Amino acid sequence: MGIQEAVDTQVMNTRSAKEKTYHLIVSFRPEDEARLTPEVFRAIEEEFAKALGFEEHQRHCGVHKNTNNLHMHVAYNMIHPERLIRREPYRDFHKRDLVCRALEKRFGLSIDNGRGVQKDGPQLHDLAAMVEAHTGQESFERYAKERRGAVLESLNRAKSWEGLHAELARMGMRVTPHGNGLVLQDVHNENRAIKASAVDRAMSMANLAKRFGSYVAPKGRHPEEERYKAIPLYRGAERGELFREYQAGRETWISALDAVAKNRNVKLEVLRARWESERRSIRQTFVGLEQRRLLKTARARETEERLGIQQVARAEQKQAREETPYSSWSDFLRWKATQGHETALAILRSKEAEAHHPSTEDQKTLGFEVREKWARKQQELLAEDGLGRQGLKGLLVLAKASELAELETGRPGPRVFEGFTSEIDARGVVMIRLQGGGMVRDDGRRILFSIHDDQAREAAMALARAKWGKAVGLDGNVLQFLPPRKGQARTLER
Repeated sequence: MGIQEAVDTQVMNTRSAKEKTYHLIVSFRPEDEARLTPEVFRAIEEEFAKALGFEEHQRHCGVHKNTNNLHMHVAYNMIHPERLIRREPYRDFHKRDLVCRALEKRFGLSIDNGRGVQKDGPQLHDLAAMVEAHTGQESFERYAKERRGAVLESLNRAKSWEGLHAELARMGMRVTPHGNGLVLQDVHNENRAIKASAVDRAMSMANLAKRFGSYVAPKGRHPEEERYKAIPLYRGAERGELFREYQAGRETWISALDAVAKNRNVKLEVLRARWESERRSIRQTFVGLEQRRLLKTARARETEERLGIQQVARAEQKQAREETPYSSWSDFLRWKATQGHETALAILRSKEAEAHHPSTEDQKTLGFEVREKWARKQQELLAEDGLGRQGLKGLLVLAKASELAELETGRPGPRVFEGFTSEIDARGVVMIRLQGGGMVRDDGRRILFSIHDDQAREAAMALARAKWGKAVGLDGNVLQFLPPRKGQARTLER
């Protein structure tokens, strides 16, 4: 009845077409669980409501532990119960961080990462931090920012643009124009780059132009003393042998997959040429209904043979993946740790945080073609210059939805993504409208769908499985990544 009352209040606001529920998740460290009483939870919720301006608004709160961290969900009705106006918290991320810092101090909770917290080492962009947490390897952004002192010393020694190019080249970097500013690039891979001013404001276009004049490109190659190598973040001496084992396994895995892919592509090309010749012969020999019937049969047989070739390739690639069951440094460490390797376990525990991404094992239930194309498209987008975090998340989701729509055409059953339209709002939320009228929304952390639309539910579930594998939790019309607790199997519904 309380939920219905909040929904009725929202219906009475007819002026706003925007989202009318603000969903807040407050997560706590496992070591703080003993300090968290019902009274503390109520006080925490009240402080967030006060900061966000929802003190007088209806809200529903629940505390549960379906992941490693105890967390609290609060659904605030953004419509005021009396004035019926919609409240949009302005710059809410700053307000939330201020509340977090104050509550951590007030209740003696662990200090979490966020604004207002001094961290060891350079401050990384969210995307770089995500990649590091997933791979366990140093990002180019960290490499460049850790050499801030050396970059500034190089700038002080340089007397011209050519001198600066020579100095930066010693570290395997170069400075080059991008848009209205400058970026620091990896000399060996131009897709690895960060804003030069992110290292230090002295490296901005305006400051360097004042010092050296208009930008001048380097005239040639300069000697190099070090370079970015994506080394593991854990620098302990004992990780050396493990990392060499990981690299050897990766090389074997990549070679095996390349051989399977080449063999598959050759077979598919031969198949395409043979059936193209067969169809040409049918068009020259037959006419009318007979021609159409034979062409239809030919296409069906070609599809059947193509699927057979792909099935064999998938089996061969599955075998290669089983022989080398990891695709990243973090996956390798988890695999070794499950075998009782203490050093691998220690390295895993030394990392500050694990990214909430599915491991290679989690994604094995997906079709080979879906996983391969998704991974390649993801890498292409991650390598794109000029993409903001919100824009990148949206493009990744749309690429996956387009791929699912393409795969539907090659298999029987309903085509839920066929003819979908989409848009991305200013916050990076992707809205997918299905032909049947249903809506699927992906905000990066969750996927929401029209609650009474079976087609929207099926589309959202397919998109969630494609992103997270089996690690999907369903609560009402909300899907999100749901890592299992130790000793429990993953479930698709609660």
